[in-house]
Amino acid sequence: MIFKRDKERAVAKGHMSAAIRDAEDAIRRRFVADGFRGTLEYASDKVIETQRWWYIPFCWIGCLGFIVSKDDLYVNWLGSGVTLDQCFWGHDRGVFCDLVDFAFASDTDRAIAERLLRRFKHMHANARNVLPSESVWYRDSEIPQAVSNQFPVFTRHFVWFAIPELMRAYEKDGLRFTCGLSKGD
Repeated sequence: MIFKRDKERAVAKGHMSAAIRDAEDAIRRRFVADGFRGTLEYASDKVIETQRWWYIPFCWIGCLGFIVSKDDLYVNWLGSGVTLDQCFWGHDRGVFCDLVDFAFASDTDRAIAERLLRRFKHMHANARNVLPSESVWYRDSEIPQAVSNQFPVFTRHFVWFAIPELMRAYEKDGLRFTCGLSKGD
């Protein structure tokens, strides 16, 4: 890991672009917003940059780092449970480690949607009309009704853990979908 002092040297030598500093500032703002008290330290030689985002390798238990979108500096704080390549695949398709609005293509086989929904968490009220304080898994008995009521658009869902299954369905079953940060109900 490069400590703060080494990173400052890299910046002074011109090895870090102004744009990456914008990404770092966005991550620090996310730390404050989420009440995280850690310090942003990472190995700058492990940063990955594409035309659309930077990957910042801030890794520790339960965290694979961050992907920061260049267009709006959205910080996708990468959770665990998926590989880094799966994180990149998901991010490139709007699947973030956050609540999203997920829309299956209208011609998607509902059996595929039901299978994938087992890996989705939701923010909908329970049978007593009580909203959860955080996303919850669908019970198997709830899935047919959820597909019947919501298909093809599932708003305010956490689908991060479904990335491996989404990839398989995309490659083997021709699944097509759109996904992005949730706009709420």
